[in-house]
Amino acid sequence: MNQSEKTTMRTWGFRFSLADALALLCLGGVAMGLHKVPNESWWLVTLAGGHFFLFCNVFRVRRNFELIWAALFVINVTAWLCVEKLEWTNVMACQFPITAAFVFADLRSPRYHGVFARAVNPRLTDYLDGRIL
Repeated sequence: MNQSEKTTMRTWGFRFSLADALALLCLGGVAMGLHKVPNESWWLVTLAGGHFFLFCNVFRVRRNFELIWAALFVINVTAWLCVEKLEWTNVMACQFPITAAFVFADLRSPRYHGVFARAVNPRLTDYLDGRIL
């Protein structure tokens, strides 16, 4: 079978796999380890990991939104680090509107296939059948 003949079945809704469980366990272990050291930045791992879990498993946001979010997260953290006010409240105050905007934009897209997609996306069947890229 060549590349053009390969098809992947599209799915919708909440997704969770063994790899997701292992990733969450590893992230949790890293965060706990950093917290015990003590390292004041332990929450960065939790915040980034939690957002990516929401993006990849709950809302299943498109990949380019994830990458843009990650770049903005790095800029956000770097800016707070430069002004010596790196605290989770400052980072979240800036990052939450970005997260909400990406989730909302994806919810409005005919490609949305995350949680509650059947109720939110009237074109879900078109997406699942591959008529919407």
